[in-house]
Amino acid sequence: MKYLLNLLMMISVAGCGTHETTDTDHHHADDHGTISDHAQTDDHGATADQLQVGDQVPDFEVTLNGTQWKLSALRKESKLTGDGTIVLTFWCSVCHSCRDIERALDALAKKYQGQAGIFALDATDGETASKVNRFVKQQGLTFPIALDPASQTPRLFGTQRTTTTMIIDRQGILRYCGQFADATHSYADNALRELLAGAEVTVKTTPHKG
Repeated sequence: MKYLLNLLMMISVAGCGTHETTDTDHHHADDHGTISDHAQTDDHGATADQLQVGDQVPDFEVTLNGTQWKLSALRKESKLTGDGTIVLTFWCSVCHSCRDIERALDALAKKYQGQAGIFALDATDGETASKVNRFVKQQGLTFPIALDPASQTPRLFGTQRTTTTMIIDRQGILRYCGQFADATHSYADNALRELLAGAEVTVKTTPHKG
């Protein structure tokens, strides 16, 4: 039983694509924008035990610019996160769906610089800071990228799709979880604007579509 539990833990969420588990590499990512997960999902493409909007977000850790940050510490770093509001969009360098939104994500980060922290969140196993930095430099992107090599965040937020976006307020409460945008709606921009204005977020959740 102990071996089975360990094996199940190894076959966990990571990256932006479907993956196969091997002895040497547990988290392969393809270019379809899907985060592999064996958990049962609802109609929104999210796991049943994920955090819900309105929940306090646990103090998970990411690596940013070579420094490991807990969420609570990152919210207090005004140079990075403004008033402590944080936007995290699942992203990686190999999926096509990320190419569709990354210019808009870059523009959003520039638009709200100094007011909120807007980050791409790369939870793909095997991604390194140097590899990611080379890619964004080639593409002319400037948004900051938080790395989650332990793949805590996809499991935490029940995420199965890249471009899924979470907005966490300055108290650490999840206020939006869903698509970054679609052809007619700027979901993340709208939710962030309302939150920073002290208003209720109108659209709190949308289906996760990579």
